[in-house]
Amino acid sequence: VSLLLRTNSEFGMIPIQEECRSMSERVARLHRAGLKATGPRMVILSALEQDHGHPTAEQLYERLRQDHPSLSLSTIYQTLDVFIRTGLCRRVSGPGDRLRVDGTPQDHDHAVCRLCGVIFDVDRDQVQLPVPPGYLSNGLMVTGIRFEYEVICRACQEAAGRVG
Repeated sequence: VSLLLRTNSEFGMIPIQEECRSMSERVARLHRAGLKATGPRMVILSALEQDHGHPTAEQLYERLRQDHPSLSLSTIYQTLDVFIRTGLCRRVSGPGDRLRVDGTPQDHDHAVCRLCGVIFDVDRDQVQLPVPPGYLSNGLMVTGIRFEYEVICRACQEAAGRVG
C-alpha cells in the first residue's frame, strides 16, 4: 500500500489523506459556526490551527502573504473579527494594543509573562477553577469563565538569575 505524500517545506512530507481530512474538518468547523468556507477563511483558519503562539493580525499577514498575495491585512482583520464573534478563535490580551488571537478550540486559560509578553496556554486540568455564577449584577448572564495568569516565564527568570 503506498501513501500519496505532498512536500511541505515547513513540515516535510504530509500524507495527502491527512491534509484532505484536516481541510474537510476546517470546512465543517466553518459551517458549524454558520460561515461559508471561502478561500481566505480556510487559509486563515489553517494558519490559526498551526500557530500556537497567539499571533497578531500582522504576524498572520506576514506569514501568509508570500503564498497568498491577494490576501490583504484588512481581510485578515475582518476575518478574525468574524472568527471571534462566531467562536472559531478568541481575542487574547497581551502587551500593547494589537489584536492577538488564539485558534486553539479546546478550553484553556492563558499565562502572560509580565516581562517579555509571551503568552502561554494553561491546560484546565492543571488548576481547579471556581464554578461561575449563573448571573452577575445588572442581569448579566455568565456563559463561561477564563483566567489569565500574570507570570514571569522561565527564560526571563533565567535572564534575571531567578530560576527556582
